[in-house]
Parts: sequence; C-alpha cells; structure tokens
Amino acid sequence: MKIVCDTNLPLGRTLFSTLGQVTLVDGPRLTRGTLADADLLMVRDTPLNAALLEGTAVRFVGTAVTGTDHVDKAWLAEQGIRWVNAPRANGESVADYCLAALLEFGHMRHRRLEGATVALIGVGWIGGMVRRRCEALGMRVLCCDPPRKDNPHDAEAQNFLPLETVLPMADYIIPFVPLTHEGKHPTWHMLNAETLAAAKYGAVLINMARGAVCDTPALVAALREGQIGDAILDVWEGEPDFSPELAGMTFLATPHLAGHSYEGKVNGTVAVYHAACSYLGREPAILPIMPPPVVPRIELNVQGRDDEEVLWFLTQRLAMVVADHLNFQDLLSLPEGVRRRRFTAQRRTYPYRRQFSATTACLRHASPALLAKVSALGFKLPPVG
Repeated sequence: MKIVCDTNLPLGRTLFSTLGQVTLVDGPRLTRGTLADADLLMVRDTPLNAALLEGTAVRFVGTAVTGTDHVDKAWLAEQGIRWVNAPRANGESVADYCLAALLEFGHMRHRRLEGATVALIGVGWIGGMVRRRCEALGMRVLCCDPPRKDNPHDAEAQNFLPLETVLPMADYIIPFVPLTHEGKHPTWHMLNAETLAAAKYGAVLINMARGAVCDTPALVAALREGQIGDAILDVWEGEPDFSPELAGMTFLATPHLAGHSYEGKVNGTVAVYHAACSYLGREPAILPIMPPPVVPRIELNVQGRDDEEVLWFLTQRLAMVVADHLNFQDLLSLPEGVRRRRFTAQRRTYPYRRQFSATTACLRHASPALLAKVSALGFKLPPVG
C-alpha cells in the first residue's frame, strides 16, 4: 500500500505509516508522476481534479480541511475515486481567530462590542460557536440561514431572519457559509452591490468563510464610499490570487489562516486517517497526544480593568491577528506571480499557534460575569478553591 501525504499534515507520517508505505511530498510539488503508483493521497487544500489525478493509481483521497470547493466531486465520482474531507476539524480555531479579530477591532477603533448587533449569515458548526461567543460578550446576534429555515424539522431555525432583514440592522456582518453556485440559496457573490447597499451604513464586514461569497469590486466600492465602514478579511476571491487594492483598504487582512491552529491541523489529519482506516477495513492503530502549549497559563490582575480590554489582552496573546496582517501587507506591492507564491508560502509556513482551549486564564479579582465570558471564549479556568 503506497500512500502519498502532504508535508503540511502534522503527524502524517506517524499515522499513515500504520497503513502502508508513506511518501511525504510538499503539496505544491505534487504531480501525476508523483502519484503514478500511489494508492491513497492525503492533502490539505490542494486541488483534487483531473489535472492532478487522471491516469494515476489513486483510488482514495483525503483532504484534511473542512471546505470542499477545491474538490472536483463530479469527476472523482466518474472515476470511482473515493474522497473524504474533515468537517468540523478546525471550527474552534476559526471561531478563536474571528473573536480575536473582533476584539482587536473594538480595541483599536474604541468601539464597545457589548450592545452591538451582529448579522450572522450561516449558523452551522462554526457559525454556532461564533454566535455563542458573541452573545456571551453581550452582543445581539441576528441569525440568517435560509437552508436551515427551509427545514421544517429545524425548530430553532424557524426564528431565523432573511438576509434583507438582518443587513440593515447590523453593526457587524459575519458570513459563515460554504461557497455554492447552484441550488435554491447559492452563496457565490451573496454579498454584492445590491446587498451591500442594503446594509447599515458604516457596518463592518468580517469574512472568514470563502472569498467569493463577496463580490470583490462591489466591496471595494462599498469601502471607498463608506457604505461598509471597515472590513476584516481572511479569505479572498480567486485565492491564492487576491486583490491588493481590497487588501490595502481593510482593517485586518490575512491569507486564509483562521483555521491554522495546531489543533485544527491535527484534527484534520486524524479525521482523514480514520476515514482511510475505514476504507481499508482497518482499525486505527494510534491516537495522537497534544504537546504542552507554549502558553499554558496567563496570570493577570484584572481589578479595575474593563472586561473587553481583558478579553482583548487574552486573545491577542494567542491569536496573532495583527502580526499576520502585517506580514500579509508585505505582499501587496509584489508582482502578481510572486504575490501568489508568497500567499501560499505564508499559509504553509505559518507559525505554531494553539487554540484558546489549550491555555488556562488565571484572573485575580475577576467578577463572575468576566469569568463566564472568558470561559465562553474557550479558555480554561483554574479549579475553584
């Protein structure tokens, strides 16, 4: 059994060597020649299509990420190639990054989050986590999820609101939807000139879902006119190509890094490993153990401090949103081809980052309300007593 595994899958060799002979290859260097006699292929977000796989021996592919818009599902089905992804693997990581960016915005723009209104478009696994965290911070969350509302058995979703209702009311617009082009509720360019014009004047857009959910020229125009007051973008239409003009207009711009915590990556590897075991009729032979976090504890005297400032401090210790933004800004003036390569390189060489849940927040003189917010963001709290 020959297995080709992307070098960017942590623990890839350790796990997949229990199933066969493992060859590690850097994702961008994968070719048909590399895969000529491979039985299984494990990647992160490398495009899985005829250009890479036609004529190879591959019969099973695992993509260790949540999204699937890089997978040519129809072609794989025609060829009888089984494929799996890793839903929910990095959801907590994305929620961490989203709230860290939101708190950084509030800190730098001197805007309180408590009492502000969020239009949350897409209330699935990640959207649900973001909803709970925003509500814990005292934000009002308006939920919009048409596919869920179409299901009469989804009782919670029957109270969700349509897009045209939530946009004019929201201070923050946060989509967490997959990228779809067809069906009753396509999300491609869901946020376009018309819908952005219907948003509350000066609203802030935070997109960590898929870049093409938003029409790039329309967003540039909305930012220039002030209709959209600010943007926080981690995803880009056409990436690894992206609009330097748009990136230069944002409050925070990062190269699709929200899900890149160590836990998120390991969870993705484990998910496709288990799927490969099932495909081969084998029992998983090993379960990974997470290493100790770099920042196991944060100790802080919060007496007299504002809750949101404390939360900002905690999240910025672990989620490197500002550093990621500054590194990305270095790409904006580069030639297009170099920009594209550097976008990919920044993702593949991303520094080690742990989720909030790996760190214990030890806060002296904290109120029960603050402790509840810290816990809701995912941090551990020390035992009482």
